[in-house]
Amino acid sequence: MSQARTPQHRRPAMALAAAAALVAALVGGGDTPGASSAGRDEALAIALAKRGLIADARSVVWLDVPPFGVVRAASQSALAFLRAVPGEQEPHDIYLVTAKLSPEGVLLRTGKAFNLTETSAVDELAPVAGAGWVAFSERNMLGDEPPRTVRLLKLSGEAAGDDEEQWSRLERVQAGLTRLQQTGRVAGLARVTYELQTAPKQLLLQVQDGKLLVKADGEQVVIDPLQPLSVPDSMTVEVPPARRPGNLITWSVDRVRSVVGSEAMQYVKAIAYTAKDAIRAEQEDVTDNTGADSIAEDLGQETLEPATREIPVDPEIGFPPPPLTPWLKRVLPGEGKWNAKSDDPFIHTLPGLPPTFVTTFIRGDRRRQATRVYIALWDPRLVQLNMMAGLAEPKSATGATGPGLVPREPTVLRRVAACMNAGFQALHGEYGMMSDGVIYLPPKPYAATVALLRDGSTAFGTWPNDPVIPGDMLSYRQNMTVMVLDEKFNPYKRTWWGGTPADWEDRTHTVRTGICLTKENFVGYFYGAELSPASLARAMIQARCKYGIALDMNAGHSGLEFYKVKPKAEFAPLGRPLRRHWEREGDIRELAGWGFRARRLIRGMGLMNFPRYIRREGRDFFYLTLRYVLPGAPVTVEGAGPGDGEWQVKGLPQHGFPYALARTEVPLAGKRVRLLRIDPRMVTLDPDAAAKVEGENKTVALLNVEGAEAEGSKDAAKLWLSAGAFSVAKEAPNESAVLLLGGPAAPVAQARGVVTAEQASGMLLYAEVMGEGTVPTAALTALVARLGGTEVIALAEPWPIALGGDTSVAGQGVRLSPSRVQARLLRRDGPGGKTIFETTPIVGLKTWHPLQARRIRYFKKRKKKADP
Repeated sequence: MSQARTPQHRRPAMALAAAAALVAALVGGGDTPGASSAGRDEALAIALAKRGLIADARSVVWLDVPPFGVVRAASQSALAFLRAVPGEQEPHDIYLVTAKLSPEGVLLRTGKAFNLTETSAVDELAPVAGAGWVAFSERNMLGDEPPRTVRLLKLSGEAAGDDEEQWSRLERVQAGLTRLQQTGRVAGLARVTYELQTAPKQLLLQVQDGKLLVKADGEQVVIDPLQPLSVPDSMTVEVPPARRPGNLITWSVDRVRSVVGSEAMQYVKAIAYTAKDAIRAEQEDVTDNTGADSIAEDLGQETLEPATREIPVDPEIGFPPPPLTPWLKRVLPGEGKWNAKSDDPFIHTLPGLPPTFVTTFIRGDRRRQATRVYIALWDPRLVQLNMMAGLAEPKSATGATGPGLVPREPTVLRRVAACMNAGFQALHGEYGMMSDGVIYLPPKPYAATVALLRDGSTAFGTWPNDPVIPGDMLSYRQNMTVMVLDEKFNPYKRTWWGGTPADWEDRTHTVRTGICLTKENFVGYFYGAELSPASLARAMIQARCKYGIALDMNAGHSGLEFYKVKPKAEFAPLGRPLRRHWEREGDIRELAGWGFRARRLIRGMGLMNFPRYIRREGRDFFYLTLRYVLPGAPVTVEGAGPGDGEWQVKGLPQHGFPYALARTEVPLAGKRVRLLRIDPRMVTLDPDAAAKVEGENKTVALLNVEGAEAEGSKDAAKLWLSAGAFSVAKEAPNESAVLLLGGPAAPVAQARGVVTAEQASGMLLYAEVMGEGTVPTAALTALVARLGGTEVIALAEPWPIALGGDTSVAGQGVRLSPSRVQARLLRRDGPGGKTIFETTPIVGLKTWHPLQARRIRYFKKRKKKADP
């Protein structure tokens, strides 16, 4: 029987296929045994097991799979997506594996496996795949809640960044190489996250007609991967944009680190820093360099000059605090002296109050006298510290990514005053972070912590050996152990402060930053270009820090930027060219007509991508916002005379700072009108106004609330007081709101006064006609509307108010009738700087180090099956 002959035109192709198969087998080095198409998934799992990955063969889905032509089989790779774990007790991640297949679909060789999720507190479930996309659900191991998150990965490539059209050609190349390193694809993978508003009892993913079918408790949602943003109200959707790469040096370090490992990179950096430090120290000894010239350059001066005047300490406010005492004997001009920033066009100020920021520099290294620390100090009673998670950092334990963007709300943007770096990347310790209630990394015991409490306070403390997050905590950020405690360095005896291998004592000089709470309860940010841990701590001690935390380090990633943001039409001309090395102006892309001014803390700060934090950012950061505090900007009206509209705070029953009351007068409609503001954050309602106030009388105001619940005012607007805000509305804004005043039964055309609540600040605003007579209600309404009062209560008679319990709004003695219903507003402490976790003990390295070195894991250990 004769054999059938192969057609001549097919022989080259078959030869090429045979050669390709041989090369693939040789390159694979026995990584994958020969397998039929039916055993391809099992063969892939076996190959990955040799690399230490325990793969679930049943979860494998393939994209770009044969049968296809011989040439394509030889030149292209197929893509496999699957769930796998690096060890028995690990949660699953989703991996992308490239593979060479024969024209018949037999697995010939496996390529690199890319971990696409890397979540330590989430267990990813088996994926499903369609044309050019893969989807999977995940189970959060923080609790027993069933899966509610669905993630979609598309081969179409990563979503563009907010300002990607402004990226340089080099940055585009960097981004492509990063994606290639992380996913094996220059374009990367487009990522879309869907979240069900309510966790279903059962969640199932299927593919139907090329689309993703999400089944949740019997309800079905069809998602078209080509239109991923179209979802029902029961789901939310998020598409994280591309992260802008850093400068060439920082980017290169990150790329090399991902290849050689973090520890090897630390050795390289430590050797380089040590050599650089030795050279600089020798230069300074030879030249007797005190740093005066370079400090002057950093401050934008020709020569180093002292502050123009000594800022007096306000005995009531206490800010700015006394100057710092220099540590080195050769004191430089201005060293340790606070410089007010009240006249800087790039820095916010609050009307009628001390400067929002004061700055200085100080040196604390006798061996390196030119090294210095720059300090920006603020009063947390006036400035709130907020925390924002970046697009990529901290690398989340749950897979959640942060917005990386200061909220694009006008009321927030108007009050943004500064932004600065936060702590280390997650790979350098996985120190905890929570932002606005979203946990990205859980708290680590004995870690130095700065937190935002729900009342707005900035709190510092050492986390106890307890994973429970206090209920009054809104955000937190941790980094290592405390650097300075009660003006003493390193109570936990740490030797590693970042930048060196773990077994090296860290004395290297590099860019370091920190944040601290002073003994006066002010907050300071510290920055230096060539600091050792000890010299950074010395600056904190000189600044009278009672709790100091070391933050991120290294040039490019660390720095502070001041901001002013508002509609561009409201900016006064700068009157000179921008010093573009450390000053910028630009647009807020998300708000038409809005712009910003920004400048660095110092000219020589090497923070990359400047202005960095006003755009979307890859790493987490802090941002500072001005609080709503009294007195506030003057009220401008037509016909105003000297002093009209300027808020007065002196001589009122404030009982502390920030102020609880402010008062002014303005002309209106032929009369004069007196205005009173009350800050709800500074007062609390006495539950028994008739009772005697024991001890110190801290009455801010006594209000007559007679008629608050009158029958005729049920459908009228009413004044309410709830936690931290007054409001005017027909219905209570929340369950805790207390009714203070009811509106009239019928409209009042001519009024003796109006009551409203400022919408943005929540402050009470009361306008009262002075003397006899009335003015049109419309005129009073228009007046208070300038201050943000939208809903008003018109009054036919003045509202009986006794400031301090015995003084009228006009400043005259008054006594309210005890037969009338009254509400007493007492002074309370507002948000500010404070310490927390005061009882956390100082323990030895053998106690805290193993706890902090432990990798984060939330899932429960699998129970071993009983022997049959």
